[in-house]
Formats: sequence, C-alpha cells, structure tokens
Amino acid sequence: MNKTTFFALALVALTAVSAAALPFNDKLSAEDLETINKGEVLIKSIDKYKNMSIDSDNPGAERVRLIVNNLNPNYLAEIIQVKPIKGNEDLDVKISAVLEDVESYAGIPYWSVYHNRYFNLYDTAKINSITEDNNSKLIDSTIDIGPFGLTNVPIYIEKNDNFLLYQMTNNQNLNHMGITCVQKKNMKSLILLFKDGDNWFLYGIGAVKAPKLAMFEKRIERSFINKTKTFCSYVFSKI
Repeated sequence: MNKTTFFALALVALTAVSAAALPFNDKLSAEDLETINKGEVLIKSIDKYKNMSIDSDNPGAERVRLIVNNLNPNYLAEIIQVKPIKGNEDLDVKISAVLEDVESYAGIPYWSVYHNRYFNLYDTAKINSITEDNNSKLIDSTIDIGPFGLTNVPIYIEKNDNFLLYQMTNNQNLNHMGITCVQKKNMKSLILLFKDGDNWFLYGIGAVKAPKLAMFEKRIERSFINKTKTFCSYVFSKI
C-alpha cells in the first residue's frame, strides 16, 4: 500500500469516526464535520425538511423534526455548534437568559448583502406578557420585523432534564406593499440545546413557508439565510 492510499483510507476512517460520534446523519459533508469538530458555527441553507442533518433520539430533536415536517417549509436553514460540557456546565442557564431577554433583540446589527450596509435585525422588541407553567414559559411579544412592521410574536421556551427548546413564530400575516409574503404561523425560528456524550449540541433552525417567485427567489433566500445566521450568531455569541 502506497502512502497516498494509506492517508486516503485514514482520512475516510477519521471522518467515519467523527460522524459516528455526532448525532447527525450523512447530510453533513466531511468539510461540515471538520467545521463542527473545531467548535465553529456551521450554517447551511438546506431548502427542504428531508435535508435536515439532526439524527438523535433526544426528545427535543424529535420535536424539532416534527415541527419542521408539519410546516413543510420551502426556505430552510440549519445552524450547528458543539461545545464541551466541561467548562460549560451552566450553558443551559446562560442561553435561557439570552433567549428570554427579548427586548435586547432590538438593535442586533444585520448586514444586508443586497443593500451593502447594516440594518437592525429588529428595530424594536417588546414583551407584552409572560406565562409560566412548570418547565415552560410563553413570552408574548411584539417585534418590529423589517420590512413587515410590528408583528405579534409568541416565544415559547421549554426546559427540562433532556433539552432546552426555543420556538418563535409569527402570529399574524407578514405583509409588504399590500402583499401577504408569509401567512400566519408560517415562519419559525427554533433553537435546541441538548447533551450527547461529553458535549452540548446547539442546533438552530430557520424555516419559512412562502411562495417562491422566480425573479426574487435568490434574493429572498439570501436575505432569509442571513437573518437566520444573524439571530443565531447573536445568541451563540452571548454564551
């Protein structure tokens, strides 16, 4: 066996071990796995439910897959990061604090590729009421989602011994220039935190079910992916 063949086989074996050690399926490439194993944030536009990479029997992961499957979105992005539990034992407490601080969402800087400048991801964010029940919390909020304006956005956070799950949903149609771009409850942001082995797994999803217009499809997808990336990056950076 020559050196080239040996190293090629070694790389395949290493990748297989890395994939097997992570709660993901073969939708992740070797390059994706390398990014995750470095502790970096992986962000992918995956388009459809069938392309989701999460593969875990954790009940939180199963819940996320069910939510996305039921929505059947045509714009879909996933964000993944792995952190060791050692040194991050209270990660669930930290991420809860960030996610529940809804009013701090206002002013998150968002880079618009189309306009080549920064905007606020949300201009304003207000908590209307908070309802708590055992391990869950419902934060009824109003957020200024540009360019759709003030939108009622219920935020549901569930935390138990198995996972922490964050869900944000539009509770009214998103209209722009008299056109309904996204119908009520057809846009969801999900962030899941769970343990597997010696690691914490952060898994974010941005999902939208909306008409695809050929002239604007690429622009809409790019904008949506960037906004998903911006929000999840903001949350991940705070922990």
